[in-house]
Amino acid sequence: MAKELEHVDHHTGRLISKEELDAKRRAALEAKTIVSWKAPVHIYVERSRKYFTQVAMYGLVAILGALAFGEIVLVGVIIAIVFVVYVLATAIPETVEHRITNLGIITGEKVYLWEDLDSFWFDKKNDTDMLVVQTYLRFPTRLIMLMTPKISDRTLLDIMEKHLHYHPGPVHTLFDKWAHALQRKLPLG
Repeated sequence: MAKELEHVDHHTGRLISKEELDAKRRAALEAKTIVSWKAPVHIYVERSRKYFTQVAMYGLVAILGALAFGEIVLVGVIIAIVFVVYVLATAIPETVEHRITNLGIITGEKVYLWEDLDSFWFDKKNDTDMLVVQTYLRFPTRLIMLMTPKISDRTLLDIMEKHLHYHPGPVHTLFDKWAHALQRKLPLG
């Protein structure tokens, strides 16, 4: 029970009580903003009819395979996955404000103190620049913030390097490598 009431400051190794952590998070909301920008929550790519046809065909083949093996529950899971893919492909992302303060990062009104954060790097996907921050938290393990053209990598690098370790290139976990391999093998539109 005591472990739930304490939080470790990963930079100093000091234990922080839940009350002290809550006070720090409230203070971070009022902290001085060093840089801020507004950007969509995730990358949005307009999908063609071909993309949705391919998703439906892959889903249909998987359903037929599951039925051939008598896995009725798996059919439900496949239908749910196809539905989630459809929703994610058609949902236009909301725009949120990202703020870097002297106490941490605030993104979408969620506070991440510097002691919750490990390292950062810049990445690019579909011609969109991203700031990726690795956390010490169980969830989210990474903050991915889309950048706007008015925010330069150099500006963010100068600010964040004072608090976090910088990786010159993306850090890929085993899961990331599997996901990239799957994307190459199943290209969808």
